[in-house]
Parts: sequence; structure tokens; C-alpha cells
Amino acid sequence: MPGQNRLRRSRQVARLTRRGWFLVVLGAIALPASYWLGRRELLYLGCFILLLPLFALAFVRWRRMSLSVERTFSPPAVGAGHPSVVDVQIRTLLPTSILDVYWRDSLPWAPYSTNLTRLPGRSTTLNLRYEVVPPSRGIFEIGPMLVDFSDPFGLADGARTVGRPQRLIVTPDVVQLTDDAVAISADEGSSRVVKRRALSGEDDLMTREYRRGDAIRRVHWRASAHHGELMVRQEEQRSHAEARIVFDTRRGNYRDASGTPRRGDVESRSFEWVVAFVASLGLHLQRSGVLVQVIETGAAQLADIDRPEEFLESLAAVGLVDAPPVPLSLLRSAERPDRSQGSIIAVLSDADSDTLERLITQRRSFDLAVAFLVGPSRPELAESLDSAGWLCIDVNPDAPVELAWMALGASQEGSRGRA
Repeated sequence: MPGQNRLRRSRQVARLTRRGWFLVVLGAIALPASYWLGRRELLYLGCFILLLPLFALAFVRWRRMSLSVERTFSPPAVGAGHPSVVDVQIRTLLPTSILDVYWRDSLPWAPYSTNLTRLPGRSTTLNLRYEVVPPSRGIFEIGPMLVDFSDPFGLADGARTVGRPQRLIVTPDVVQLTDDAVAISADEGSSRVVKRRALSGEDDLMTREYRRGDAIRRVHWRASAHHGELMVRQEEQRSHAEARIVFDTRRGNYRDASGTPRRGDVESRSFEWVVAFVASLGLHLQRSGVLVQVIETGAAQLADIDRPEEFLESLAAVGLVDAPPVPLSLLRSAERPDRSQGSIIAVLSDADSDTLERLITQRRSFDLAVAFLVGPSRPELAESLDSAGWLCIDVNPDAPVELAWMALGASQEGSRGRA
């Protein structure tokens, strides 16, 4: 933000207008002319003409202007590429009213400020509204407000910053994914509740011995006659589909990552695609009744996906890290032969050897294992995962998120997925 800071500092300095400079030049001509022509009135006129711009500069430089600025964003958190309405309330903290000035709000992206707009004067409180469209995710500061003004004669003008910046949360753009691209655990889920059947038979699964306090209406008479003692129906065991999303956040695993991106640029296009995909996929599965866990390869930065708003806000601020990889534990509980460990979806760019080894060794525990490989193609990485039973989808960072999701459905039909 150095360029923007220089703009703010320069705009706080009073300066002469063309009219003011014209008077300075005119006064500078009048002073020597008074000596050449021997006319004292030219000397008085020249001094008067020179003093007018100086008084105008002093007026602009030392003008008292105490304003408070409060912004309200609607919605408070907006998706990248979507508009947000900014309501601004400006109040004067002095007993006088707000005089005619021009204002513009500072923006963190090009063109770095709103359009210059006139503030109507003669009021103590003003309400303004404008719209912004953030081009990328992040937590941005909107403001401070730049107020332009001049002296009554238009000889000098200047600007001051008013109020403090306020944060606008810009989340990744969440797109709607289709339900028919892939089945996450075909026989389980909150919308696909199933009975677990034991080897001893359905009656033994559905009943247990009578315990004091059990309601008579729960007595299973057929099973009671079979066992020779009272048996009651027990609650059906239910389980939910489970999915884990491996989210690679290590800077060294993204070839296109730049350590010091230029202002307005993203650090890694591949990483931005991964963030958008994790947001869309995680919320899609969570809304479908799947138990979702997002596993980060670096230090934890994300909120629990069970709180969608907080999860999206944490994705707005997530960034690449340089710390060593965190040992991946992809299993939620110990492996059991009668229980599926769910599905695993890894969203990677250029996985390190430690992460790759853990993905390969733990593959056998999951019903579905999919790896979305984002960025330049790495055949050796795809071959290693393929041989371990993973479905690999090659993704171009410029491809739409929904296209990559549909490519998964095509890969399950026998062809190598590519988006």
C-alpha cells in the first residue's frame, strides 16, 4: 500500500490552484514594475495580490474540520465479485454545519478510491451510499475518507483524511454444486439413514434385554418368546456419511506462489482456486447432511465448518504458510471392519513427500478417495496416487469450480478427469 499512503500524504498538503498561481505571477510582475515605473500604487497592488494566495493557503492548511465517519456494509460479509452496498454517515463534531466539500473513500483495489462527489453543505449530519465490488477474497480496509475543499475565492485547495478505515470481509465466491456428480458414501448420510445389521440377525440387532424403567410399549414380544425373557426394541443405530477435505496451505507446495505479490495481485492463482473450491465443496457437503472435516496441511487457520458463517470468514483471511507440514491424521476413529471411514477429497497443487506418503498409506480406509491436482501437471504425482487407488482430477486454475466437480463424475465413469 505504499502508493496509496503517498497519495494520502500528498493530498493533506495545501496547494495553490491555477487562479492562485496566476495571482502569484501577477504580483511578482507588479513588484519590480513599481520600481521601474516609479509608481507606488503598483507596489501596494503587488503586495496585496501576493498576500491573497498566502492567506488562501493558510486558510486551507489550518481550516478546522472535525468529522466522524461511520460505514455500514450490506451484506456485512460479501463474496468475491459480488456487490456490497456501503452506507456512510458523516457527522460534524463542531457546532458549525458541514460546508460544501468534495469527498471520496479510499479503496484497497484499483482505482483505489471512489469517484469524487460533492457533499451538500449546511447540515450537521449527512448520509451517503455507494457500491463496491471486491475483485478477490480477503479482509480489506475501506477508508479513510478523503475530503477535498478550497478557500472561498478558489485560490488554494487541499484535502484531509477523515475518520478511520473499517473492515470489509470478502469471502471466496461460493458456487452451487450439483448433487449428481458423485455420491459421498452411497448408503449413509442424514438423508440416507441406514440400519446396521449384525451377523446374529435382525431381531438381535433391533432388541435388547428389558431394563428397569423401560416402557412396556417397547417390549418386543416375538423376541421375548424366542429368548425366554423380556426383550425391548432399542433405538435404531444411525450413522452419517463422513467426508474429509485435505486443504494444502503450505507455500512450498504451490509453484506459482510469489513471496511478495504486487499490490492488487494474488500470491498464487492455484491457491485462490483451492480456497474457492474448499468453500464451495465444504458447504455443499455440509448442507447435504454429510459430516465434513477440513484438514489443513499447515497450522490451523479455519473455523469449524459446522458454523458456516465463521468458516467462510476464516477462509477470507486464510493464507499460505511456511511452517513445516503438520502430520496428517485422516482417520476420525480407529478402523473397524463393520464401519466405513467415509470419503477423502484432497485439494493439492504440488504435495510434499510426507503429505503424499500419508495420503497413499491411509487410502485403504476410505470408500472414495479423490485428489484434485491444481496447477501445472505433475505426472509423477498423479501416477503415485493412481497406483494407490486415488481418482485424480487435473485442474487448470482458470477453470470454474463447478466444472472440476463435474469432471469427478466423468472420471468415475472410466476416463481420467480434467478441468
